[in-house]
Amino acid sequence: MAFELNPADTRVFLFHSPEASDDPGAAFDAVNTWLGRDRSGGQYANLRVRDITVTPDGRGGIFTTVICTLGKLSAATVSTASSAAASASAPRDQFVEGGE
Repeated sequence: MAFELNPADTRVFLFHSPEASDDPGAAFDAVNTWLGRDRSGGQYANLRVRDITVTPDGRGGIFTTVICTLGKLSAATVSTASSAAASASAPRDQFVEGGE
């Protein structure tokens, strides 16, 4: 999957759950807690999750990578490879900072 993301508007967060094989149910606790936070008053108020990837660490744990856009660019677009293959008339995701 390919993403067209602007580096100035993109953040990548990495979580490591070293004991995922011992407690699979708890492996995503940190990720779920982080995703469920109230960000309305902070610098990530317009945070949009674009992708979540889970990769084994080779020692019984997992790495979880969360790719997000901040939603602050007014001229940029964000799309995935699958949306590019969709109908040419389908609108792309656009994030505009409030007031612009």
